[in-house]
Amino acid sequence: MSKNEFLKKLKAKNLNTGEYIIVVDYLTEEPLVMGCTQESGVWKIYETKERGGHFIIKELTDEHEAFDYFYQLLLSRNNYLTQNNYSVT
Repeated sequence: MSKNEFLKKLKAKNLNTGEYIIVVDYLTEEPLVMGCTQESGVWKIYETKERGGHFIIKELTDEHEAFDYFYQLLLSRNNYLTQNNYSVT
């Protein structure tokens, strides 16, 4: 899916991401972020640590593959948090 399709789907599904926020326009060092951004023609799916700093989960050259992968990652996290009755209030 494209970035725009991803954003629409994410909004419609209202996935539980726990304490994490989702960022898709840039790479950040802010704590507790899951993101997908493009740098030098490469889409990078990343996560940041609780005290800042990031690590790359996966790099892909195709936007559709990157956002499909990122969505599946978030869906897995949602399912895990839902099964364990974890919610952020």
